Amino acid sequence: MTDKVQRFEHQAMSTVFELLVVSGDKPLAQSAAHAVFLKVDKLEELLSRFLDVSEVALISRLKPGETFRMAPETLDCLLIATQVCAATQGAFDVTVGTVMDALREVKHRWKVLTPQERGSALAACGMSRLIIDRQNLLVAVKPDRLGRATPLELDFGALAKGYALDVACEMLEKDWDFTDFLMHGGTSTVVARGSMGDGKPGWPVGVGGDWRERAGLDSVRLSQGAVSGSGFEVKGAHIVDVRQGVAAVRHAAAWSYAPSAAVSDALSTAFLGLEWREIEAACAALPGSGALVAREQPVWMDKVRRPVRMCGAFPQAGVRI
Repeated sequence: MTDKVQRFEHQAMSTVFELLVVSGDKPLAQSAAHAVFLKVDKLEELLSRFLDVSEVALISRLKPGETFRMAPETLDCLLIATQVCAATQGAFDVTVGTVMDALREVKHRWKVLTPQERGSALAACGMSRLIIDRQNLLVAVKPDRLGRATPLELDFGALAKGYALDVACEMLEKDWDFTDFLMHGGTSTVVARGSMGDGKPGWPVGVGGDWRERAGLDSVRLSQGAVSGSGFEVKGAHIVDVRQGVAAVRHAAAWSYAPSAAVSDALSTAFLGLEWREIEAACAALPGSGALVAREQPVWMDKVRRPVRMCGAFPQAGVRI
């Protein structure tokens, strides 16, 4: 790594964002980092469901027939969520908040929830409950599947972090004229531009996690777009497949690539609960995206078949993308 790489960190959205910028002008890079992190904080104020005054929290208080005028950034996230929801056949759904709340009450012990509790929580979810007026930045909600005026609990989760990375990239390029940088939000999603200033194509980004050695994986060279990863090592089975009301544990781990960090983050989350044919269909529906998924198999099976599968535009080891 060149000695001109300036490194900055900032805590937001329950994680640590890190920015690496290639620049010989440290005060300029520091000013850019300050502006970017300030924007990340403002996005958290808009998009966090755990802040009572956030737009997400205000939308959750809407009753059928009421409307709310959103900030453009909130609308962006809803439109991205709608796009990924359609591409994944409903596996990615930001209206999952009611189910997440029910699971937190029982410390994510799925079997503790009764069929009635699970059914009631699932009935309150669904992207189809949203009515979005793009032109006027308005959002409204419909009654739930049981006809109740239940709150529509949005939970942007990782998508919000990815969106923050996308906004940061746009600021660094357009407002500060930086062309060589890498940024991540808690290491789950990494976005990069340029070549790390070392003359080699792209920034080296490790993929595969604990599966790297088994699968013979190495770092990829990332210069455009984003790579994201999801699994269970840290939080356990915390991702919900709202289509069936179960934990999304079809695969041991998943990584995604997409031109947008928000889309990449959403896809890696959804991949954990999708069948392989559904993953291929999702990548086909979202141009420029790709997948790397770890199989649930014992080590001895690695001699029979590779423990990971890849499709779409996922970057190959050592290849710039």
